[in-house]
Amino acid sequence: MHYLILITLCIISFFTPAFAQQQCTNHAQLRAEYQISVQHKQLTSQRSPKQHKVVLWRKNNVVALQYPSTAITEMWQKINDKMIKPIRFFNEHKRAIEYQPGEVVHGKKETNWSYRNQLISDDLIASMQVINTYGEACDQVVQLTQKTLKGELVLEWMPQLKLLKSFEYSNERYQENWQLLELDTHSTNTQAYFDHLNTYQTTDYADIGDDHTDPFLTKM
Repeated sequence: MHYLILITLCIISFFTPAFAQQQCTNHAQLRAEYQISVQHKQLTSQRSPKQHKVVLWRKNNVVALQYPSTAITEMWQKINDKMIKPIRFFNEHKRAIEYQPGEVVHGKKETNWSYRNQLISDDLIASMQVINTYGEACDQVVQLTQKTLKGELVLEWMPQLKLLKSFEYSNERYQENWQLLELDTHSTNTQAYFDHLNTYQTTDYADIGDDHTDPFLTKM
């Protein structure tokens, strides 16, 4: 009888960590809504921080950042380790502008997938100092900090989900705070959102100047 109990406990101890790890790897498809507060301390007219929300959407090698206040969604598709394809969606018009992988968009060439996928790059996380850890399994949170001549950065990071829980950057003139409000890991909801974006009429950025009859493109 004692041998049976011992064998049972061994089986449980062998499979439980693997099962827990498997449950925590569901970070490839999710919806994360953030509240962003920004304050320019040198502006006496700005008595309270300006606030708006953004929504991070993930579906495997595609990630989107939705800005409800401006009705714009930025999407990035990972082609390979060095190539990222940007697409900008204009939600009110159900139109999209598609860029080629490696193309410069707003003066910047997308090369860092971890930054787009997580809102913060692996390199920056690695450079920060761990000050505390709390929670267990999927709910584990690592608190990190970094001080430079430009300002102070404080981060709460959920490593199992590869997700930002909170982010604060501040210096003498400026303060910005990101706070996770809602998290949805139901893949069906995420799939429905990306399916909706795929119904938009898409135009390649290089072709914008060729069509002078399209009212949307003439305003670009």
